Amino acid sequence: MHEQAIIQSVIDSIRQSLASQKLTGKVKSISLKIGALELHGEESFKQIFSVSAAGTQMEGAELSLTVVPARIKCECGHEGAAGEGVDHHCDMPIAECPRCGEVCRVSGGRGVDGIDLEVEEVPIKI
Repeated sequence: MHEQAIIQSVIDSIRQSLASQKLTGKVKSISLKIGALELHGEESFKQIFSVSAAGTQMEGAELSLTVVPARIKCECGHEGAAGEGVDHHCDMPIAECPRCGEVCRVSGGRGVDGIDLEVEEVPIKI
């Protein structure tokens, strides 16, 4: 499960950051910037995160996601967000240009770009 690997990586990064800063308080909220191609659905991602965070400082934390869209840039000059139907599993995804109908390469929409935490009333940034 692709989302599980990303979630575990996020949890590991947060744990390392909390330990290095010697923060032992409960994490109240977590905000992630995540690429659209990493998600099958925001609610399922949040549910998997909740289960994976059980027993950690992150248990019960409010998770908010900012989804960064995948983008296309066509030779016809059109630039914009990639539409629906882009294959999440493809290493080099493509999409149809809404202006001219040509097939375009999709860029972006991958990875976790930022993690913001609130730990017991103390905001920190990773």
